[in-house]
Amino acid sequence: MNALIGSWRPWGGVALWSGIWLALLAGAIVLSVLAGLYSRLPGDLDITEWLQGSLFPGMGVSRLVRAVGSTEVVLGTGGGVAVVLWLIGKRRQAVLLALGLVVLPFLQHGLKELVDRPRPTADLVDLRAGFSSPSFPSGHVMSPTVLYGFLLYVSSRIALPSMLKAALLGWCAFMLVIAGPAQVYVGVHWPSDVVGGYAWAGVLLLPLVYADQIMGRLRS
Repeated sequence: MNALIGSWRPWGGVALWSGIWLALLAGAIVLSVLAGLYSRLPGDLDITEWLQGSLFPGMGVSRLVRAVGSTEVVLGTGGGVAVVLWLIGKRRQAVLLALGLVVLPFLQHGLKELVDRPRPTADLVDLRAGFSSPSFPSGHVMSPTVLYGFLLYVSSRIALPSMLKAALLGWCAFMLVIAGPAQVYVGVHWPSDVVGGYAWAGVLLLPLVYADQIMGRLRS
């Protein structure tokens, strides 16, 4: 994958990345509009009932993921990661991560207030956790996806001891995969809220990754 990225011509790279980002942005906007119009979308209730009736991911894992993936914890953790990246000489990545973390809460709060979607109610789902903000997009998905998506990208590209790299990649992949199901399992988000969290995180994350690619090429 890295060889493929490195072989792109500059304008071809811009066109491809821009096309992917614009498609993701368009999908995120459409989903946001639908979430603003409807309290839930087709399939939301069926998927929630199925997931809440299963053993996956379970209350223990869901509580852990919600604790680690809250926006406040993500901002604190991400700030620490940015400091570490700066200290080990990865200053470009540190600045890009810090920039993403600055934009993240404003974008997330603005989307929640603009869409203003109500949370799932106890007459429809089993509420197993509390909440304090509108439902769309899921902040417990959007926030960790930005942080751990960027950390997954950076960890795969820098030289690290093999065990540390494997641990980082595994933890990041775990958080990215499990963040969504955990929110539906505890009943505080519809699956479409989760998809919105992933989509808007991607809208923020892709420019950070591409900026690192471009600046890296300019320096080489």
